[in-house]
Amino acid sequence: MISGTALIATVYQEGKGVRPWLDALAAQSDAPEEFVIVDGGSTDDTVAQITNYAWPAGFPKPRVIVQRCNIAVGRNLAIRNTAASILICTDAGSFPDPNWLRELARPFLEDPTLDAVGGQSFATTETDFQKFLRIFESGYDQPQAVGGDFSSSRNVAFRREAWAGVGGYPEWLTLAAEDALFNFQLRAAGKKLFINPQAIVRWEERPTAEAFFKLLYRNGFGAAEAQLYAPYFLRRFLITIFPPLLLLSPHRFAHLGFRYRRHLSSTLGWLAGKLRGHRPPKDWKKIEGILLSPEAQRTRSRQRTRTGSPSTC
Repeated sequence: MISGTALIATVYQEGKGVRPWLDALAAQSDAPEEFVIVDGGSTDDTVAQITNYAWPAGFPKPRVIVQRCNIAVGRNLAIRNTAASILICTDAGSFPDPNWLRELARPFLEDPTLDAVGGQSFATTETDFQKFLRIFESGYDQPQAVGGDFSSSRNVAFRREAWAGVGGYPEWLTLAAEDALFNFQLRAAGKKLFINPQAIVRWEERPTAEAFFKLLYRNGFGAAEAQLYAPYFLRRFLITIFPPLLLLSPHRFAHLGFRYRRHLSSTLGWLAGKLRGHRPPKDWKKIEGILLSPEAQRTRSRQRTRTGSPSTC
């Protein structure tokens, strides 16, 4: 058992796939001291399967909290119901390698100055569509995070002080992008982030085209609310209203219909987020291109004061 660690996760309607996820967690080479799962209001047997699961000796039985909520609220709720100093975060539908938990916690023990540790995530492909999608996505541009990418919250750990220092996950977001905005705030607040490529999580690629396009819509909606990746989505918007622009790509005629639907789904989600999405709370400010919570603004200001850098907060 790794002292001072808590594993937190969110689930929703995972009845069909929750057992393999639980098996992957139970197979970890090390265990956390605490384990909290928030269910966002599942109407299937997700909670029953988790509650009745036979956990091995030495692995803590999770405390399951049921509350209808979005992912950000669920993550924060799980964290507030722990006392550990190191918080390890994942999601149902993600399948960590046996040493995953150990590899996320190890860098904190080796470097007390670290604030957050991320791992590597790989998509698994079984169906013909999933294999096509993996090949397709590897050859086409993807959005890049301002200031560099960091791991999604299916595979990340952070100190409680770092989480509190940016106000936790942004609960005002509707559907998605809560982990991206959380990561950007950590960077903007001067937190020290580290990627350990040995902390590996695998997740299943979307099984159908419709599921994939639905995900793109959801991600576009969240990005618009979080005010992230604007140049990327503007380019997709232009391609949506003027499809011949697709021919300017090096891929030219390859998978034209699929490529157009990809742009269209993202654009529709982004426009919906712009028009119908939530607006940031009034005390959030956009500083150097990133929305910052009041807590992140204060943390950033203190950090810059300590280092002698001018503060813009």
